[in-house]
Amino acid sequence: MAPHHFICFLALVSLMITNTSAHKACHPDDLKGLYGFEAGIHSDTSRRLSKWKGQDCCNWPGISCHSTTGRVKEINLPGYYVDGDDESPKFVSSTMSGSISSSISLLTSLEILNLNKLVGLTGPIPQSIGVLKNLKEINLHTNKISGPIPECIFTNLTSLSILNLGNNLLTGGISESIGNLQALQRLTLSNNSLTGKIPHSITKIRSIFGVNLDKNQLVGGIQCPSSPGQWPSINFLVLENNRLTGSIPDSIGYLTTLSTLSLSYNQLTGPIPSGLGKIKKLQTLKVNNNQLSLGHQLSISFCGLTQLSVLYISQNKIQGPLPACLSSFKYLTNVDVSFKRSTPLPGAHKQ
Repeated sequence: MAPHHFICFLALVSLMITNTSAHKACHPDDLKGLYGFEAGIHSDTSRRLSKWKGQDCCNWPGISCHSTTGRVKEINLPGYYVDGDDESPKFVSSTMSGSISSSISLLTSLEILNLNKLVGLTGPIPQSIGVLKNLKEINLHTNKISGPIPECIFTNLTSLSILNLGNNLLTGGISESIGNLQALQRLTLSNNSLTGKIPHSITKIRSIFGVNLDKNQLVGGIQCPSSPGQWPSINFLVLENNRLTGSIPDSIGYLTTLSTLSLSYNQLTGPIPSGLGKIKKLQTLKVNNNQLSLGHQLSISFCGLTQLSVLYISQNKIQGPLPACLSSFKYLTNVDVSFKRSTPLPGAHKQ
């Protein structure tokens, strides 16, 4: 090799080593944010955080980085996860105790924060989370997180597609500002102690796929789009075990993509609307333990719900009879009624 070629070769190798070394060192803000998060965790039965050492945070357990910028884009530390390789996967259950440090605000490229089913996370959701405008998913399900949902989540995090705060100790209301989350697809706030009304602005989120607000202390009426096409992709609406009042709006029939509707254990009154019969894809209908009645028009329109597999309508003011057509529904295997039926139903049982 000619001397000048050899010198060029050495220079190229040196440049490659320098670039590789530079890539291994994470951004100082990311390192500071992650070490701050680790400091907020008092125990970690999985010992994943014990492997957070050095400056190459992109190779730490539970951390993923952007391939181009090298900035941290995911904190993925769920309580249930798969360890090992594809040939011998091992399912691991772990817990963490501690709180979510406000230092996560330094992770300005973060897109996913998944800390679900860690069981032991306590304290509030830090207000500083509102600066993470690239967040697409927040999953803190099954912990002991308390306090209100920060307003900044609803006003600032407009890229969110998944907000899962279910099974915690959250209090306060659901902000009317939730309507700002126009990319939101899945909203899960179930099994908390949330109060107040369901905000009307939720009906303006056209991207919504599923809403779980069950097992809270919500009051007022059911919020439902007032015109067709506002929730074009809605698949499930679960509002059971609250303190909702009023009637089921007839506009529920606009939710033609709905497969699950659960309104059980509320204080709903009036007839079950005939518009319900327009939801041809409905598979699960639970309206038991309310004060509902069965209108004549619904008896007719019910016959279009041929995909039904679960029907709970007991503990209401329904006297029957149910329409005879239900006996021919081939998928209907789980039926709960509490009044005389003129026609036997598959899978039916009486309380």
